[in-house]
Amino acid sequence: MNRDEAREHFKNSGLSYVDITEEDISSLFHLMKAELAEYFMFGGEHAQLMNLRVRKPLKKHIKVYQKTGLRYAYLKVKGSYFDSREAISFNENGFIGFGGELDDKNVQPIISAFCRWCDLIADGTPAKEAKAQ
Repeated sequence: MNRDEAREHFKNSGLSYVDITEEDISSLFHLMKAELAEYFMFGGEHAQLMNLRVRKPLKKHIKVYQKTGLRYAYLKVKGSYFDSREAISFNENGFIGFGGELDDKNVQPIISAFCRWCDLIADGTPAKEAKAQ
């Protein structure tokens, strides 16, 4: 799946920023963490050289309002030769970015986690259960 298809998946899931809570963003963090660990183990030499790991988001990188939902969120990764790059960004203008500085191969575990997350949130899976998956 490519970046545009992931954005379309979000839209086709019936989700919008209004639906997303801080707990949902936390679930996405945990899903990405698991996907990146699996990618490191089974993604071959390229994945091991990159050694992508999700960074715990800072409070200032996530803004969710109780009544209107998500305003913005920036989830980042670190790797073998960098400390902080975009993993997933929910921008204030509604654009969702995926690994802007990552190649098409390295962004795959991030997109995979995002699409799983979309499915769980759209199905009404509570954030705590989504974290465990």
